[in-house]
Amino acid sequence: MAAITKAYAAIAEGQLHLRCRNTESDKLPLVLLHASPASSRSLEPLMAQIGKRNPLYAFDTPGTGQSCMPAQSQPMMEDYANILSRGASAIGVDRVALYGTHTGAHIAIEWALAERSRVAALVLDGVALFDDLTRREFLEVYAPPQEPDPSGAQFHWAWNYIRDQMIFFPHYKKDLAHLRAGGTFDPGTLHQLTLEVLNNLRTYHQPYEAVFRHEVRDALSRIAVPVLILSDAEGPLQDTEDELRQLMPKAQLARNCHGWNEKAAAITKFLVEIENG
Repeated sequence: MAAITKAYAAIAEGQLHLRCRNTESDKLPLVLLHASPASSRSLEPLMAQIGKRNPLYAFDTPGTGQSCMPAQSQPMMEDYANILSRGASAIGVDRVALYGTHTGAHIAIEWALAERSRVAALVLDGVALFDDLTRREFLEVYAPPQEPDPSGAQFHWAWNYIRDQMIFFPHYKKDLAHLRAGGTFDPGTLHQLTLEVLNNLRTYHQPYEAVFRHEVRDALSRIAVPVLILSDAEGPLQDTEDELRQLMPKAQLARNCHGWNEKAAAITKFLVEIENG
């Protein structure tokens, strides 16, 4: 079984960090884009389950993980898509399929719109279809900008921030009505994500804000490439299945994708269909 390795892609802004697997394969490459506030590390279980058929490249979103920061002080989804597209070009990856989860899904959508001849297919795993009132509220309070504090208060804040995300949605409404269905409290995940936030304390909020500013419904209605929607009834963004199907009536839907095995199987089947035309 091919190991997951690490690499960097040099672009104008600096270096993008990525995880790779099966890079010698001649099949359609799959670029994987992660959720906030994590890094590509969170996608390693999925990469392991997908197998060794397709080349896999999982980037750290700019300003997260070990990737360089965007040049923009307020980057938008189009900026993230452009940066990661240039990163893929820098390592010689041309025609691609894209997998995106949560923030990564929004980046993948804009990448597919910007480069329709390059993006062969799109896999969406959790899209934030918020109303305008929720978007404005989330912009104000969901991901507050942080700075290192002389007393070290950022360490306690980061731990509580991730812990609350694991229990409530949104995380700042701590009551029974906002308990996450299917939410898990795993100490290892809590530890790792806390470190991810602390490692990028000054920029962790930027991808969140780009999601809340993203006019995603308009973008989805303009998608022209084949799309696979992964459905997981236990996720915090998974009550949007019906609207996604309305916005993209030709999209395929894979139900009951609760775990890595189910997601990997659905993705692999979809990629085979795309390659066989």
